[in-house]
Amino acid sequence: MEGCVLVRYGEIALKSDQTRKWWNKILVENMKDCLKRNNISYSKIDIVLGRLIVYTKNPKEASLALKNVFGIKSLSPAIRIEADFELIKENSLGLAKNKGKKFRVSARRITKEFPMTSNEVNEILGAYLKERLDLDVSLLNYDFEIGVELLEGNAYLFTERVEAFGGLPLGVQGEAICLISSGIDSPVAAWLLMKRGCKVDFLHFKITEEGYQKYLRIKERLQKFSYGHEIKDYIIDGVPYLSNTKKKLCNKGKEKWVCIFCKRRFLQEAERICNEKGYLAIITGENLGQVASQTLKNLTLLDSTVKVSVLKPVLAYDKQEIIDIARIINTYDISKEKEPKCPFTPLYPMTTGSVEELENIEKMLWD
Repeated sequence: MEGCVLVRYGEIALKSDQTRKWWNKILVENMKDCLKRNNISYSKIDIVLGRLIVYTKNPKEASLALKNVFGIKSLSPAIRIEADFELIKENSLGLAKNKGKKFRVSARRITKEFPMTSNEVNEILGAYLKERLDLDVSLLNYDFEIGVELLEGNAYLFTERVEAFGGLPLGVQGEAICLISSGIDSPVAAWLLMKRGCKVDFLHFKITEEGYQKYLRIKERLQKFSYGHEIKDYIIDGVPYLSNTKKKLCNKGKEKWVCIFCKRRFLQEAERICNEKGYLAIITGENLGQVASQTLKNLTLLDSTVKVSVLKPVLAYDKQEIIDIARIINTYDISKEKEPKCPFTPLYPMTTGSVEELENIEKMLWD
């Protein structure tokens, strides 16, 4: 008997043989990074017919850590034994003790050399456990499940299925840079692009020390999902630019444009870094209509100021949907902590800016 974790993936299975082989290789490397960072020892990771099998003496602990590795759909702490039905009965008996009254057996023959069908294993093993432990079989309303996966002469037995986040292995879609603040939306945007296989680094516009310290803690939380990639960050002191720009705008009676100029500068700094470092896209946490700078007209205006693709993964989400994800990824509590309001925000921000107006104001400021 050997302890292990059965790892199941989702979308990888839909890819061509060549892509699946490449993505599995990246997924395994990310899993190794996860286990190393969490100080979990293992002997090897096998890739066998739609399963990744991690051999470890700490399958429960490994499962809880690995659920944060993107590309994994679910995991089961398991034991591996020889695919002999008497051994399966004996070990299932031990797993079923003190688990509850109602149960079911779910067997699957991934390879077909085992002489019994999946249904036969379900029926005979279920009847055996029912009689020996005085249990009740319930296919729908059960307290626990005995899982049996039969694969290449081995049986993998488990009672738990840990749901993971799915998505694609981090790194299969290249690298992008995220404009990230201490708020709720941008950490969620970064996480969603990580989930779709992007390595994501951060650009933070520092305006207050309190906001910067919150950002650092958010980065630490998101690193727990970035296995296979150490998040790099770029910090820009936004105060000198905003102080100077707001003063000039106020002198020209254009104070309401401060947020547009701030966001444009943020995007242009990100574009510069993309060109220097080779990032493929900029990620933002913009949510349509949520604040004045995020009207459709303003978003279109701002995107026109850069030539790099700007991705907005939370654009169409309801605010509550974003909050729900922020809670799941454990950044919401940090984002909700109080911090000083941005001192540069105008009383009445521009909501319907145009490219022509922006260009005219730009000339007015610097002439």
